[in-house]
Amino acid sequence: MKEVKFSVQIKVQDMFSFLLHHSYRGLPLIIDAVITVGALMMLIMGWGKGDIGKTVALIFLALLFTVIHPLQLYNRARKQVKKNEVFAKPLDYVVTDEGISMSQGEETQSFTWEDVFQVKEYKSQILVYTGRVYACIWPKRELAACEGEVKELFRKHLSAKVAGKSMK
Repeated sequence: MKEVKFSVQIKVQDMFSFLLHHSYRGLPLIIDAVITVGALMMLIMGWGKGDIGKTVALIFLALLFTVIHPLQLYNRARKQVKKNEVFAKPLDYVVTDEGISMSQGEETQSFTWEDVFQVKEYKSQILVYTGRVYACIWPKRELAACEGEVKELFRKHLSAKVAGKSMK
């Protein structure tokens, strides 16, 4: 039986990246982009025409999804990591042919491969979803030595749809 062990210490940047991936994808991303581009176009076309209230509102709207919302997400990530005791200590993972176990201190939780809803790989992390909103965040810097072995277990036990195209 193959067994891969590693520990993960979630940092603010890891949580921020996770929150960004959830906030800026699909239809919300398209809507945000359209509103931002529209506000910028209206701002440029109406610049210098004297309506200060309209100008301020358009500047705010243009910054809302490109600056303000990401800053709010970063602040939320910082608070989550600082205040949640789970992130204070590393989480220990064991990935085997049976599934995934995670532990911290005396607490242990295990998932079979059937429990894995989806796996997504990004530049800096791998997200293992065991539900629509619950995911294990695995920063690649923590997986460096065993990333290939973990991906091999994903390919072996998960369908291509669940494992994602990036796991091929």
